[in-house]
Amino acid sequence: MALRLLRSLFRTAPMTTTGSFDDALIREAIERVVDGTDPRLRAVSHYRRKLRDAVAHSVDYVAQQVATLPPAIEVGRRRFTTDPCLRALFISPDHLREVLSFSQTLHKNPPKASFPSAVSPELYAALSMERIEKTMLGVELQGDLLRRDVPQMTVNFRNHRVAFPTSSETETRREMMKRAFDYLIEAALQSLTATRTRKQQLQQQQRQLLQKKAQVLKRAEPGLEALLANPAPRKAAETAAIERQLREIAAEFSQLHADSATLDHHLAQIVATLRQPERHLRMDRVSLTLNHMNIKVSGDKAKTANTLTFDDALIGANRRMTVLLVHFPRSELLESPDFFDEAQRILYLNGRPRLTTL
Repeated sequence: MALRLLRSLFRTAPMTTTGSFDDALIREAIERVVDGTDPRLRAVSHYRRKLRDAVAHSVDYVAQQVATLPPAIEVGRRRFTTDPCLRALFISPDHLREVLSFSQTLHKNPPKASFPSAVSPELYAALSMERIEKTMLGVELQGDLLRRDVPQMTVNFRNHRVAFPTSSETETRREMMKRAFDYLIEAALQSLTATRTRKQQLQQQQRQLLQKKAQVLKRAEPGLEALLANPAPRKAAETAAIERQLREIAAEFSQLHADSATLDHHLAQIVATLRQPERHLRMDRVSLTLNHMNIKVSGDKAKTANTLTFDDALIGANRRMTVLLVHFPRSELLESPDFFDEAQRILYLNGRPRLTTL
């Protein structure tokens, strides 16, 4: 779904104060919802008034969720050796720099400085990754004994992504708010789509049951069938079961028809989604005590480990991503590799002729 970009959305929104968004922002957010779901909703009488409270609630909700994220932390090769959080998140200092340097988002959407003539020396972004917790058998020192095959919970982070790069933490937070609100719009659209899909499924199922009913009734010889063939035993139980299924489907189909037949009901369904944004998106804070090998520990072993706090974004029904705000100097970024020069080097090492450019 391609949503119309609204550059001013959340631009003047407060970062921590709730319930104080101006009318212009709410109106713009309402139009964003309509564009992202069904533009025909503009034909509904007083559509802005009907959407306003739900949209304002979702706008306030995403602002609160983004505000729960702690201040951006500094990341970089130098900080890796002193920050236990970075050592838990990345395999090595080189891995950290590669994640920062070769992010597709960073290359496709380079951050703009506050002033056109200046280049911001510091970059801010959101860093996301998947946290995988898995039980494995390892070794453990208990007193003077080294025990093997001890169940241990290991914690690993993978699929690192750098998103929303800007020249200030405020701008990155605002971009996160806008994208979170867009996700709620997608959830509303998916709700409409699911209703239409279920309606089509019920129509198909109803046709199949009607065909089956016709076959059963034909075998039961109603009407003039008795004049055309020898009588056959009635299938009363089977007919009753089919009738019951047809009534159940008809009831569900009737409800869906009532819910989605008009634009007013479409609008009501969108309002219902935006009134409960926590069902689709929320932040969750998690504390883990990890040793230097990213193994969960407790008790006396926790004295030589680090207790780290992470913020997870719960997206939809089953997606969980660890998210944190970061900042780093541009000097941390590696130069993009020259694949032509690398190919030349490999060919030279293999004793083959060097490539020539036209």
